[in-house]
Amino acid sequence: SDDEDEVLGDYENIEGITVENGYLEEKGDTLTSLCELADNMGTHFVPYYEETFGHGLKLVDYTAPLVRRGSLLCMSHVCIALHKVITQHNFQDETAMLPKLMAVCVPLVFDVVRSDKDREIVCCALECINEMLKELKGAMISDEEYLDALIELVRDVLQHKTASQKDTEDDSFCEDVEDDSELTTVLVDFAGSILPSLATAMGGAAFTPYFKMFLPLIVPKQGRNRSERSLAAGTLAEICQAMKESVIPFTENMYTVFMAGMKDPSEEVVSNSVFGMGVLVESSGTTLAPKYSEILGVLSHFLKEDGDRRTIDNVLGAVSRMILASPTSLPLDSIFPTFVKWLPLQEDMEENLIVYTSLFSLLSSSCQVALEQLPVLLPIMVSELTNKKVDDAAKAKITEILKGVSTKYAD
Repeated sequence: SDDEDEVLGDYENIEGITVENGYLEEKGDTLTSLCELADNMGTHFVPYYEETFGHGLKLVDYTAPLVRRGSLLCMSHVCIALHKVITQHNFQDETAMLPKLMAVCVPLVFDVVRSDKDREIVCCALECINEMLKELKGAMISDEEYLDALIELVRDVLQHKTASQKDTEDDSFCEDVEDDSELTTVLVDFAGSILPSLATAMGGAAFTPYFKMFLPLIVPKQGRNRSERSLAAGTLAEICQAMKESVIPFTENMYTVFMAGMKDPSEEVVSNSVFGMGVLVESSGTTLAPKYSEILGVLSHFLKEDGDRRTIDNVLGAVSRMILASPTSLPLDSIFPTFVKWLPLQEDMEENLIVYTSLFSLLSSSCQVALEQLPVLLPIMVSELTNKKVDDAAKAKITEILKGVSTKYAD
């Protein structure tokens, strides 16, 4: 009948219908539990790796996003956990289980990024790739075919060429995102975060030609929104940090980018750019020493009572890196008391280690201005030892400083 034809016509373009219920949640929770078992049981889980991987593989095309996401996490976690067992527990992979699982998992996850239209699933797949790359490092890209495919995949995401980026109708992912351009930025963020991990896995020198290729795609163009500018600054900063001294040929270019970012109207862009300038100084050795005066002039503007605290913490991190790179190029007598005034860090606690490493360096060399500030520094450091936000590595460095001061200046 005409009514039936009209009803059928309403549904003829629908690719699938997802029904959310307890059964689907149970499948997702089961896969999550398997991931946790694989992560935490070490060698005891070895007999179950392949079977667990198989359970994830069977559900990778399931219609419910919750289950598909669980399947991707399950397979990638199995590969990561097995690699840890092999490298940390001296497990002999006599049947080449890991290469076999990788041969299935890697191309499959790559294909999800390229062809799946669900942005949440694509972001999950990109995150799986990044986590595998961080853990497996060179083993993830030892096959040149995987490396070439990964480079092409990240480039396509950055250029908005994947299926999920072409589909502008599904705006269900990230309810707090206001428009599609920002939604697409989320995907680019996940893809961009792969590049520092890739630089670490390959080594800075080997990554250099790829950085040269990706640079024009990452550097913020005129007219980009705040999220894109912030993402660009953060991604470039992390790449510079990962490349270490291999970033030196790009120093002049990166200096211009970060200097512009430090003058951006957005606090988020400024904070990322200040961090970027710091790691560029750290990675470039003494190359930027002639620019220290200019850098300090810009950084000083952020040290104010009503300033953004994360940016202030990044300023302290940047100055710490300058101290470590070339202390004789700095007017320590004038800047160090100001540096101490803004301690301890309050927002970006990850910068604690570099800050206290620079203090250790100055005190170890009996720097006079650092010694003069000990009455101010000692209570701060003692207090930080009981601060739950300060990580173990930073606390260990603080303890090293306190022991050294106690031994050297016991009288």
